[in-house]
Amino acid sequence: SLCGYFLVVYEHERREARRAGFIYLVATHAGILALFLLFAAWGNVSADLTFTSLKAGAARLPHGGGVVLLLALFGFGVKAGIVPLHWWLPGAHAAAPSHVSAAMSGIVIKMGVYGLLRVGVLMGVTPAWWGWTLVTIGVASGVLGVLWALAQHDLKRLLAYHSVENIGIILLGAGVGSLGVSYGRPDVAAVGFAGAVLHTLNHALFKSLLFFGAGSVWRSTGTREIDRLGGLARAMPATWTAFLIGAAAIVGLPPLNGFVSEWLIYQSLFRGGLGGGGGGGPCD
Repeated sequence: SLCGYFLVVYEHERREARRAGFIYLVATHAGILALFLLFAAWGNVSADLTFTSLKAGAARLPHGGGVVLLLALFGFGVKAGIVPLHWWLPGAHAAAPSHVSAAMSGIVIKMGVYGLLRVGVLMGVTPAWWGWTLVTIGVASGVLGVLWALAQHDLKRLLAYHSVENIGIILLGAGVGSLGVSYGRPDVAAVGFAGAVLHTLNHALFKSLLFFGAGSVWRSTGTREIDRLGGLARAMPATWTAFLIGAAAIVGLPPLNGFVSEWLIYQSLFRGGLGGGGGGGPCD
């Protein structure tokens, strides 16, 4: 968080960069405080804080581990930029240098996703409300992220809100996977988690490519205002080609990687909704 703060305020002479850095610092430290409370509560019923001990102690957590799951949702959710904990993300991306935005989108917010997935795995069979919560937040993040992106005129802010949307898609897959575990549907769980993990990797690749492209455009034109940009394909053919590939991947066009992972997530929804495969249960 501290290193991220100094990267966000790299252009500290700009007032908006200082403000974005302060918001980022407050948000990430609030998330870290929640994680301290999470591991304090979980460690109280475990021999130590290794993954093996935490997994063994999960069954002894009070209230079915609900407090731990909620703390994880807040602590890692801030890092991931899920709705409504995304409020630091657009400003930080807009203020930071473009290569820093690429690292933040490709690595930093993905660590929040990793944390949520890791907690779910260590908990074993999570309660059904956890899966439904992830699905609900995923849908909200996906829909609202797109709507907010459509209203942006700054290229990097637009990309930042699309990160919110794609985190929503990842949570949707993770939520369906958790529901598959809760309802005894291993086929749904496998496809849902596979889609979520693969989209995490894919988003890190094509969103980093898009932020690098945005940085190239800004350095060549001196502006990120989309309304003032146009006709760059002839002047910047390499950037245009790279940005086109990244844009096609982020909207899920085949045969690029975004299509593959999103299709897996949709398949998990189809399997859960249609009751395909064995097991049965409330997903049918």
